[in-house]
Amino acid sequence: MKSIYLSSLLLTILLCPNLNASTKTLGDWANFQQEADNLCRKNQHEDAIKIYNQVIKGRLPLQGNRHRDIGVAWNNLGVAFYSQGENERANEAYQKAIKILLPAVGAEHPDILIVKTNIAFVEESKNNFGTAEKSFRELLKRKLPIVGAEHPELADCQEGLALSLVGQEKLEEALLLLKKALSTRVEKLGLEHTDVGATHAAMAIIFLNQADFDSANKHDKEARKILSITSGTYPPNLNTVSRLRPGPAELLHAKNKDLRIP
Repeated sequence: MKSIYLSSLLLTILLCPNLNASTKTLGDWANFQQEADNLCRKNQHEDAIKIYNQVIKGRLPLQGNRHRDIGVAWNNLGVAFYSQGENERANEAYQKAIKILLPAVGAEHPDILIVKTNIAFVEESKNNFGTAEKSFRELLKRKLPIVGAEHPELADCQEGLALSLVGQEKLEEALLLLKKALSTRVEKLGLEHTDVGATHAAMAIIFLNQADFDSANKHDKEARKILSITSGTYPPNLNTVSRLRPGPAELLHAKNKDLRIP
């Protein structure tokens, strides 16, 4: 019965963008936000964006503009925009999330580091490689004592830093970072996780640029195998990796970080 009730509420909110928020409770808005997160996982970002916007409007009168929940909703809205390739709108949402979350949870809280990681990925996607590199290096230093050396969040930053370095043709350091990320991801996520396939894809590009065709073929084959399995659950987003040539479709999976905040 709960799923039927939730589906009915979602249909109402999608069809009625000017829904009277006063009729909904915090529990309703929490359910909406959870469903928006689920829609993101299914690559239904346009519907997720509509719901996140309504969630923010609905929560504000009940919680105010300084509550963590509002900041989390802005961050997750930013992830949906980012996955649509809308970097500027994503960045605007992330900046609003930071403004709310900083006084709510403090500068060293994991939520803040997640949002800053998202902002760094936006900079990298906009080809601002130097800015992104600086951000990812700082994030690695700040996250290390919090999550430890073998945590998937650290691997995300290693991958982001590697992609920033590839954009500056610093291939050797980029390859070392991706090897570290691959080791962590295989251990923590398993051999057939999308992020493992994404790492293989990025490594294939580096080896190709180094004319190491045997290694490039090996990692490309592994990437295709894994990403063909996971594509239904983890579809690629629309952010391109334009400066990499060639740019196989599989490499787009490397940008599909699930950095929503629970």
